[in-house]
Amino acid sequence: MVLFHLSTLQIECTMFFQENPYTFETLDGLSIRLGRNQEDLRPVLENLVSNSILEIIGTGERAIYRYIQPQLMDIGEGEAWDGM
Repeated sequence: MVLFHLSTLQIECTMFFQENPYTFETLDGLSIRLGRNQEDLRPVLENLVSNSILEIIGTGERAIYRYIQPQLMDIGEGEAWDGM
């Protein structure tokens, strides 16, 4: 299990991508859409990539970020929650 500190900006970025799951956006585009500066966004996006919340395609200024949608678990009929 990977634990990381959730900042307001991390939550804002995650929520943006969850609400727009098919968005492909650059750092510059995200900074404009969110009204945040790139210097603050860069480490947040790197953290979200390292925690498999976002995927990065490409490198440098042309790198594009996209949301990785969680896979839903298929619980078969008759299986019960074990209360872990």
